[in-house]
Amino acid sequence: MADLLKILPYILGAAVSPVLLVTTLYILSQPISPIKKTFLFLLSSTATIGLITTFIFFTTNFNPNPAPNKDLLPHLIIGILLLFLAYGIYSKGPAKPKKQNDKKQTWWGYLVLGLVLMVTNFTTIAMIFEVALELRADRIIGFAKILYLLATVLSSIFPILLPLAILALAGKHSKVILSKLSSFMQQYAHIVTAIFFAILGLFSILKPFI
Repeated sequence: MADLLKILPYILGAAVSPVLLVTTLYILSQPISPIKKTFLFLLSSTATIGLITTFIFFTTNFNPNPAPNKDLLPHLIIGILLLFLAYGIYSKGPAKPKKQNDKKQTWWGYLVLGLVLMVTNFTTIAMIFEVALELRADRIIGFAKILYLLATVLSSIFPILLPLAILALAGKHSKVILSKLSSFMQQYAHIVTAIFFAILGLFSILKPFI
């Protein structure tokens, strides 16, 4: 349980991706095959972040015995990166969807979109590094490590799964809920996200000294 409490903030942090959520909401608002396009986007995003997470989790084992400084340098780098990202997110304002031209876009375009957005999703990748470092520090291996890997991947695609879940569960009310969610994202998501990543960034910097 103690291991989970230390790692959980970073796993949850992987789910904070305004661009993924706004892009998913935009795809679902399209008049032509929105569900199919969203599932293509989800498939590509899941495969991409799954490969990235697996690579990070298992390449951090090159030094299975963490140094006495508790991975000081990686924590400092990730913490500073998160602070810069928090400032950048706040400065840019509300996230904008990565729009696709519905008249020209083929089905594989949404596969490419998922790949590109996940590869460039630096905040989520930073969270994955933090999870991997914690697993190494606590010497978590085997089946437990696989469970953490799956939880991290699931959290990373949560911004895509959330609108789909609302669509499936809310029935006739889903359009209203998705519309309100979209409005909230347009107005406040950048502020909430910036504060969240600033807190995690400070936590990452201070963690080796705690």
